[in-house]
Amino acid sequence: MKIRLALFLLLIAAAVIAVAVLRSPSVHPPAAPIRPSSRPPQKVEPSAQQLVLDYLQSLNRKDFRTAYSRLSKASQRAHAYEDFVSLAKKSGVPNYDLGAAREKTEGDRASVTMPLAEDPAEANFAMVREDGAWRVVFIGGVPAFPYAE
Repeated sequence: MKIRLALFLLLIAAAVIAVAVLRSPSVHPPAAPIRPSSRPPQKVEPSAQQLVLDYLQSLNRKDFRTAYSRLSKASQRAHAYEDFVSLAKKSGVPNYDLGAAREKTEGDRASVTMPLAEDPAEANFAMVREDGAWRVVFIGGVPAFPYAE
């Protein structure tokens, strides 16, 4: 009887030790420190379509400085900032269906077609890549409905 009791107590002790070991957090060696990259993070430029959306939203917010900064260099030469603002204020922004925009890219040129929300008409935004970023070409028309030529 004493042997059975000793074996029973030994079995209980072993079970308690096993449970304690299984529940204790595992010990791992410390991870190697993370070193910052020597290269600056790469900036991801928006697609032509994303840039047109940003351009139109800037015009809607009357953030003309941001909208003007989205124009190509040739467009900025064709329109002084003050003239751009004046045209933008007079003409407003059509009600575009922003979710239905379509982009067609060929090298450093792109075309973003933006349908009007309640009209079968659509605007075609000519785009050019300058210094690695897409820019809106606005030579004629009005800022929210530009013509490339």
